[in-house]
Amino acid sequence: MGNFGSRGRAPPPPPPPALQAHLHGVRPPYYNRYRGAAPDAAPLPPPLGVPAPVERHRTVAVHAGVNINGDSLRLEPDDDGRSLLLSFSFDADAPGSITVYFFAQEDEELILKATKENLLKAVTTAFNKGHDQKFKQPCGTGIDVSQFEESELTKVGEGGVFPVAFKVDVAVSNNQELDGAHEDEESKCLIKFATLVKKDSAEYGLRVVQQILWVSGTRYVLQEIYGIGNKVDEKNHEDESGKECVICLSEPRDTTVLPCRHMVCCSIILSILYINQD
Repeated sequence: MGNFGSRGRAPPPPPPPALQAHLHGVRPPYYNRYRGAAPDAAPLPPPLGVPAPVERHRTVAVHAGVNINGDSLRLEPDDDGRSLLLSFSFDADAPGSITVYFFAQEDEELILKATKENLLKAVTTAFNKGHDQKFKQPCGTGIDVSQFEESELTKVGEGGVFPVAFKVDVAVSNNQELDGAHEDEESKCLIKFATLVKKDSAEYGLRVVQQILWVSGTRYVLQEIYGIGNKVDEKNHEDESGKECVICLSEPRDTTVLPCRHMVCCSIILSILYINQD
């Protein structure tokens, strides 16, 4: 009765090789988990850095020196019954001039010009310092809308040609002793671009589509703020509603929220929000 060999049975197979022999270079889990475990270990990723502090800049108020009453913008018929004249009311902190352009465009140097000056020349009118002034384009200098296609009047043309534009230049008046070299640096220029809007009665109104302000040689693009209305008479003040801050319901609205540009809250609430944010 002999051993296994005498019966012809093969010996049991040897144990499988170590796990590393079957990985063919693929490192098993937890291999080189710690720094310095192997000379060829890949460096650990750098730790996440602390985010840089947000840099805040104080806003600077830019004054145009003139305020245009937007609700007063209109086209009035000329005495000839064919042409339309631009008119509006305004307040001015200094004397200056108003120039009206039809089919206006800014050139490469951002200088405003009339593209159809052979038909409609730009006209400049001077004004004095004062509030609640009325401007009306001189007779005989208006636009005859029957000479143009409706699309030319109601849309911005190719290359940024606006049907109507007017420029308000304000002269230096804060310091009368300034020499001539500083006049350009202190000049202010407000430009409004508009399209015509046809009404049901075949009349035309105006819609401002862009506003530019030049102050000391710097160009600013102005955005409309919603919620600013004209002052009402004291006798109607009691009937006025919806002018209070939507949060405290007591103080008047004097703060605009971005990016929607709606005036909804007061400066007191704004200061509280800043404190909580800090």
